[in-house]
Amino acid sequence: MSDVRERLRRLLFLVPFASRHPGITVRELAEALGLSEEELLVDLDLLTMVGRPPFQPDDYIDVYVENGRVYLDLDQRFSAPPRLTAAEAAALRAAADLVRPTASGALQGAIAKLEKVLPPEARQQYREMERKVDASTEGPPELAPLAQAISQRREVGFEYFSHGRGSTELRTVRPLELFSHRGQWYLFAYCCTRHDERLFRLDRVRKLELSERTFQASSASRAVVPEPVGGRGEIRVRFGSGVAPYMRERFGERARPAADGSVEVSVSGDSQRWLTQWILSFGGDAEVIEPAWARDAVARAAKAITS
Repeated sequence: MSDVRERLRRLLFLVPFASRHPGITVRELAEALGLSEEELLVDLDLLTMVGRPPFQPDDYIDVYVENGRVYLDLDQRFSAPPRLTAAEAAALRAAADLVRPTASGALQGAIAKLEKVLPPEARQQYREMERKVDASTEGPPELAPLAQAISQRREVGFEYFSHGRGSTELRTVRPLELFSHRGQWYLFAYCCTRHDERLFRLDRVRKLELSERTFQASSASRAVVPEPVGGRGEIRVRFGSGVAPYMRERFGERARPAADGSVEVSVSGDSQRWLTQWILSFGGDAEVIEPAWARDAVARAAKAITS
Protein backbone atom coordinates (compact mmCIF):
# COMPACT_ATOMS: atom_id res chain seq x y z
CA MET A 1 0.00 0.00 0.00
CA SER A 2 1.39 3.42 -0.91
CA ASP A 3 2.43 5.89 1.79
CA VAL A 4 -0.31 8.28 0.66
CA ARG A 5 -3.05 5.65 0.86
CA GLU A 6 -1.74 4.42 4.22
CA ARG A 7 -1.76 7.95 5.63
CA LEU A 8 -5.27 8.56 4.34
CA ARG A 9 -6.40 5.31 5.99
CA ARG A 10 -4.93 6.46 9.30
CA LEU A 11 -6.56 9.88 9.11
CA LEU A 12 -9.97 8.38 8.28
CA PHE A 13 -9.65 6.24 11.41
CA LEU A 14 -8.13 8.96 13.57
CA VAL A 15 -10.87 11.59 13.12
CA PRO A 16 -13.92 9.62 14.34
CA PHE A 17 -11.88 7.71 16.94
CA ALA A 18 -10.45 10.83 18.57
CA SER A 19 -13.82 12.56 18.34
CA ARG A 20 -15.46 9.72 20.28
CA HIS A 21 -12.65 9.67 22.89
CA PRO A 22 -12.06 13.29 23.90
CA GLY A 23 -8.96 13.71 26.03
CA ILE A 24 -7.32 10.47 24.90
CA THR A 25 -3.62 10.56 25.60
CA VAL A 26 -1.13 11.01 22.77
CA ARG A 27 0.46 7.69 23.74
CA GLU A 28 -2.85 5.76 23.64
CA LEU A 29 -3.87 7.25 20.31
CA ALA A 30 -0.45 6.57 18.80
CA GLU A 31 -0.62 2.94 19.93
CA ALA A 32 -4.10 2.54 18.43
CA LEU A 33 -2.75 3.77 15.08
CA GLY A 34 0.53 1.86 15.27
CA LEU A 35 2.56 5.09 15.18
CA SER A 36 5.21 6.75 17.26
CA GLU A 37 4.08 9.81 19.20
CA GLU A 38 6.14 12.02 16.88
CA GLU A 39 4.44 10.57 13.78
CA LEU A 40 1.01 11.07 15.35
CA LEU A 41 1.72 14.75 16.07
CA VAL A 42 2.68 15.24 12.41
CA ASP A 43 -0.66 13.72 11.32
CA LEU A 44 -2.54 15.96 13.77
CA ASP A 45 -0.81 19.00 12.29
CA LEU A 46 -1.96 17.89 8.83
CA LEU A 47 -5.59 17.72 9.99
CA THR A 48 -5.54 21.44 10.78
CA MET A 49 -5.03 22.00 7.02
CA VAL A 50 -8.30 20.31 6.03
CA GLY A 51 -10.68 22.76 4.38
CA ARG A 52 -10.80 25.37 1.65
CA PRO A 53 -7.75 27.59 1.04
CA PRO A 54 -6.29 29.41 2.94
CA PHE A 55 -7.07 26.54 5.34
CA GLN A 56 -7.95 28.50 8.41
CA PRO A 57 -7.63 26.47 11.62
CA ASP A 58 -10.90 24.85 12.76
CA ASP A 59 -12.64 25.43 9.40
CA TYR A 60 -13.78 21.80 9.50
CA ILE A 61 -11.74 20.03 12.19
CA ASP A 62 -10.46 21.69 15.34
CA VAL A 63 -7.52 19.70 16.73
CA TYR A 64 -5.38 20.57 19.74
CA VAL A 65 -3.10 18.81 22.22
CA GLU A 66 -3.11 19.91 25.85
CA ASN A 67 -1.14 18.31 28.68
CA GLY A 68 -0.42 15.27 26.54
CA ARG A 69 -4.08 14.72 25.63
CA VAL A 70 -5.78 15.03 22.23
CA TYR A 71 -9.03 16.90 21.68
CA LEU A 72 -10.82 16.97 18.34
CA ASP A 73 -14.04 18.80 17.51
CA LEU A 74 -15.88 18.50 14.20
CA ASP A 75 -17.69 21.31 12.47
CA GLN A 76 -21.38 21.31 13.47
CA ARG A 77 -22.30 20.69 9.84
CA PHE A 78 -21.05 17.10 10.32
CA SER A 79 -23.39 16.46 13.26
CA ALA A 80 -26.48 15.77 11.14
CA PRO A 81 -26.95 14.22 7.68
CA PRO A 82 -27.74 16.63 4.84
CA ARG A 83 -31.30 16.99 3.60
CA LEU A 84 -31.24 15.81 0.02
CA THR A 85 -33.37 17.17 -2.77
CA ALA A 86 -35.02 14.67 -5.09
CA ALA A 87 -32.52 15.53 -7.83
CA GLU A 88 -29.55 14.99 -5.49
CA ALA A 89 -30.94 11.67 -4.30
CA ALA A 90 -31.57 10.50 -7.87
CA ALA A 91 -27.97 11.40 -8.77
CA LEU A 92 -26.66 9.39 -5.81
CA ARG A 93 -28.87 6.46 -6.77
CA ALA A 94 -27.63 6.58 -10.37
CA ALA A 95 -24.03 6.59 -9.14
CA ALA A 96 -24.77 3.64 -6.84
CA ASP A 97 -26.26 1.69 -9.74
CA LEU A 98 -22.99 2.08 -11.65
CA VAL A 99 -21.02 0.23 -8.95
CA ARG A 100 -23.75 -2.20 -7.85
CA PRO A 101 -22.67 -5.08 -10.14
CA THR A 102 -19.30 -5.37 -8.34
CA ALA A 103 -20.47 -4.35 -4.86
CA SER A 104 -21.68 -6.40 -1.93
CA GLY A 105 -25.25 -6.62 -0.69
CA ALA A 106 -24.56 -3.74 1.68
CA LEU A 107 -25.07 -1.32 -1.21
CA GLN A 108 -28.72 -2.30 -1.57
CA GLY A 109 -29.23 -1.47 2.10
CA ALA A 110 -27.56 1.91 1.59
CA ILE A 111 -29.89 2.66 -1.32
CA ALA A 112 -32.91 1.81 0.85
CA LYS A 113 -31.61 4.12 3.58
CA LEU A 114 -31.09 6.86 1.00
CA GLU A 115 -34.74 6.77 0.01
CA LYS A 116 -35.83 6.61 3.64
CA VAL A 117 -34.09 9.86 4.64
CA LEU A 118 -35.58 11.83 1.75
CA PRO A 119 -38.06 14.53 2.74
CA PRO A 120 -41.58 13.05 2.30
CA GLU A 121 -42.54 15.68 -0.28
CA ALA A 122 -39.49 14.72 -2.40
CA ARG A 123 -39.83 10.95 -2.19
CA GLN A 124 -42.44 10.56 -4.93
CA GLN A 125 -40.52 12.91 -7.21
CA TYR A 126 -37.39 10.86 -6.58
CA ARG A 127 -39.15 7.63 -7.59
CA GLU A 128 -40.44 9.24 -10.78
CA MET A 129 -36.99 10.52 -11.68
CA GLU A 130 -35.44 7.12 -10.96
CA ARG A 131 -37.80 5.42 -13.41
CA LYS A 132 -37.20 8.03 -16.13
CA VAL A 133 -33.41 8.07 -15.82
CA ASP A 134 -33.19 4.25 -16.05
CA ALA A 135 -29.49 4.28 -15.24
CA SER A 136 -29.29 0.71 -14.00
CA THR A 137 -26.30 -1.25 -15.30
CA GLU A 138 -26.98 -4.65 -13.79
CA GLY A 139 -24.18 -6.93 -14.86
CA PRO A 140 -23.42 -10.64 -15.05
CA PRO A 141 -22.28 -12.59 -11.97
CA GLU A 142 -18.70 -12.72 -13.31
CA LEU A 143 -18.20 -9.03 -12.48
CA ALA A 144 -17.50 -9.46 -8.77
CA PRO A 145 -14.82 -12.21 -9.07
CA LEU A 146 -13.21 -10.42 -12.02
CA ALA A 147 -13.02 -7.18 -10.06
CA GLN A 148 -11.35 -9.15 -7.26
CA ALA A 149 -8.91 -10.74 -9.71
CA ILE A 150 -7.92 -7.35 -11.14
CA SER A 151 -7.39 -5.93 -7.67
CA GLN A 152 -5.31 -8.91 -6.51
CA ARG A 153 -3.51 -9.41 -9.86
CA ARG A 154 -4.65 -13.03 -10.14
CA GLU A 155 -4.98 -15.02 -13.33
CA VAL A 156 -8.39 -16.39 -14.25
CA GLY A 157 -9.57 -19.21 -16.43
CA PHE A 158 -12.87 -19.56 -18.25
CA GLU A 159 -14.66 -21.00 -21.24
CA TYR A 160 -15.15 -18.40 -23.97
CA PHE A 161 -17.50 -18.59 -26.93
CA SER A 162 -15.82 -17.25 -30.07
CA HIS A 163 -18.49 -15.77 -32.31
CA GLY A 164 -16.20 -15.83 -35.35
CA ARG A 165 -15.31 -19.49 -34.96
CA GLY A 166 -18.67 -20.55 -33.61
CA SER A 167 -17.02 -22.64 -30.91
CA THR A 168 -16.12 -22.54 -27.20
CA GLU A 169 -12.48 -22.43 -26.09
CA LEU A 170 -10.66 -22.60 -22.77
CA ARG A 171 -8.80 -19.36 -21.98
CA THR A 172 -6.37 -18.35 -19.25
CA VAL A 173 -5.97 -14.59 -18.94
CA ARG A 174 -4.43 -11.85 -16.81
CA PRO A 175 -7.30 -9.40 -16.27
CA LEU A 176 -6.39 -5.70 -16.63
CA GLU A 177 -9.58 -3.67 -17.02
CA LEU A 178 -13.31 -4.20 -16.58
CA PHE A 179 -15.81 -1.76 -18.05
CA SER A 180 -19.26 -1.27 -19.52
CA HIS A 181 -19.71 0.13 -23.03
CA ARG A 182 -23.16 0.79 -24.50
CA GLY A 183 -24.82 -1.58 -22.05
CA GLN A 184 -22.33 -4.42 -22.68
CA TRP A 185 -19.68 -5.48 -20.16
CA TYR A 186 -16.14 -6.17 -21.39
CA LEU A 187 -12.93 -7.56 -19.92
CA PHE A 188 -9.62 -6.27 -21.27
CA ALA A 189 -6.90 -8.82 -20.48
CA TYR A 190 -3.66 -10.40 -21.56
CA CYS A 191 -4.57 -13.80 -22.96
CA CYS A 192 -2.01 -16.42 -21.92
CA THR A 193 -3.53 -18.80 -24.47
CA ARG A 194 -3.08 -16.44 -27.44
CA HIS A 195 -0.08 -14.54 -26.00
CA ASP A 196 -1.67 -11.20 -26.79
CA GLU A 197 -3.95 -8.55 -25.28
CA ARG A 198 -7.60 -9.28 -26.05
CA LEU A 199 -11.07 -7.91 -25.39
CA PHE A 200 -13.69 -10.36 -24.03
CA ARG A 201 -17.44 -9.89 -23.84
CA LEU A 202 -18.69 -11.11 -20.50
CA ASP A 203 -21.91 -12.51 -21.93
CA ARG A 204 -19.71 -15.08 -23.73
CA VAL A 205 -17.77 -16.10 -20.60
CA ARG A 206 -18.70 -19.31 -18.78
CA LYS A 207 -17.30 -21.32 -15.83
CA LEU A 208 -15.03 -18.57 -14.55
CA GLU A 209 -12.41 -19.66 -12.00
CA LEU A 210 -9.84 -17.58 -10.13
CA SER A 211 -6.33 -18.99 -10.09
CA GLU A 212 -3.82 -18.75 -7.25
CA ARG A 213 -1.22 -17.60 -9.79
CA THR A 214 -0.45 -13.89 -9.59
CA PHE A 215 1.18 -11.58 -12.12
CA GLN A 216 2.75 -8.16 -12.43
CA ALA A 217 0.76 -5.72 -14.58
CA SER A 218 3.18 -4.26 -17.11
CA SER A 219 0.91 -3.16 -19.96
CA ALA A 220 0.13 0.53 -20.49
CA SER A 221 -2.38 -0.24 -23.24
CA ARG A 222 -5.99 0.90 -23.04
CA ALA A 223 -8.98 -1.16 -24.14
CA VAL A 224 -10.56 -0.07 -27.42
CA VAL A 225 -14.05 -1.30 -28.27
CA PRO A 226 -14.61 -1.58 -32.05
CA GLU A 227 -17.37 0.70 -33.28
CA PRO A 228 -20.32 -1.18 -34.81
CA VAL A 229 -20.67 -1.21 -38.55
CA GLY A 230 -23.73 0.52 -39.96
CA GLY A 231 -26.13 2.24 -37.54
CA ARG A 232 -27.34 5.82 -37.99
CA GLY A 233 -23.98 7.48 -38.70
CA GLU A 234 -21.53 9.54 -36.70
CA ILE A 235 -22.66 11.71 -33.78
CA ARG A 236 -20.54 14.64 -32.62
CA VAL A 237 -20.60 15.28 -28.89
CA ARG A 238 -18.91 18.11 -27.00
CA PHE A 239 -17.76 17.42 -23.42
CA GLY A 240 -17.02 20.23 -20.98
CA SER A 241 -13.64 20.84 -19.37
CA GLY A 242 -14.73 19.06 -16.17
CA VAL A 243 -14.96 15.64 -17.87
CA ALA A 244 -12.48 16.33 -20.70
CA PRO A 245 -9.58 14.50 -18.98
CA TYR A 246 -11.69 11.34 -18.69
CA MET A 247 -12.76 11.55 -22.35
CA ARG A 248 -9.17 12.05 -23.50
CA GLU A 249 -8.17 8.95 -21.54
CA ARG A 250 -11.11 6.93 -22.88
CA PHE A 251 -10.98 7.98 -26.56
CA GLY A 252 -7.32 8.98 -27.01
CA GLU A 253 -6.63 10.86 -30.24
CA ARG A 254 -10.30 10.70 -31.18
CA ALA A 255 -11.02 13.30 -28.46
CA ARG A 256 -10.38 16.60 -30.25
CA PRO A 257 -9.47 19.45 -27.84
CA ALA A 258 -10.91 22.97 -28.07
CA ALA A 259 -9.50 26.29 -26.87
CA ASP A 260 -11.95 26.50 -23.93
CA GLY A 261 -10.76 23.17 -22.48
CA SER A 262 -13.64 21.09 -23.85
CA VAL A 263 -13.23 18.15 -26.22
CA GLU A 264 -15.29 16.81 -29.12
CA VAL A 265 -15.79 13.10 -29.76
CA SER A 266 -17.50 11.33 -32.64
CA VAL A 267 -19.32 8.09 -31.85
CA SER A 268 -21.44 5.72 -33.88
CA GLY A 269 -25.18 6.26 -33.37
CA ASP A 270 -26.29 2.64 -33.48
CA SER A 271 -28.71 2.90 -30.54
CA GLN A 272 -30.86 5.91 -29.70
CA ARG A 273 -31.70 4.57 -26.21
CA TRP A 274 -28.03 4.04 -25.36
CA LEU A 275 -27.10 7.45 -26.73
CA THR A 276 -29.64 9.39 -24.65
CA GLN A 277 -28.71 7.54 -21.43
CA TRP A 278 -25.00 8.06 -22.07
CA ILE A 279 -25.30 11.79 -22.78
CA LEU A 280 -27.64 12.45 -19.84
CA SER A 281 -25.31 10.61 -17.46
CA PHE A 282 -22.88 13.54 -17.80
CA GLY A 283 -25.47 16.12 -16.76
CA GLY A 284 -24.64 19.50 -18.28
CA ASP A 285 -21.11 18.44 -19.26
CA ALA A 286 -22.15 16.77 -22.53
CA GLU A 287 -23.88 18.30 -25.54
CA VAL A 288 -24.77 16.70 -28.88
CA ILE A 289 -23.56 18.95 -31.72
CA GLU A 290 -24.99 17.02 -34.66
CA PRO A 291 -26.98 15.43 -36.28
CA ALA A 292 -30.37 16.97 -35.55
CA TRP A 293 -32.14 13.67 -34.78
CA ALA A 294 -29.65 12.93 -31.99
CA ARG A 295 -30.01 16.42 -30.49
CA ASP A 296 -33.80 16.04 -30.55
CA ALA A 297 -33.67 12.58 -28.95
CA VAL A 298 -31.55 13.82 -26.04
CA ALA A 299 -33.73 16.92 -25.62
CA ARG A 300 -36.89 14.78 -25.44
CA ALA A 301 -35.28 12.45 -22.86
CA ALA A 302 -34.12 15.38 -20.72
CA LYS A 303 -37.58 16.95 -20.85
CA ALA A 304 -39.20 13.67 -19.80
CA ILE A 305 -36.92 13.47 -16.75
CA THR A 306 -37.65 17.00 -15.56
CA SER A 307 -41.36 17.10 -16.36
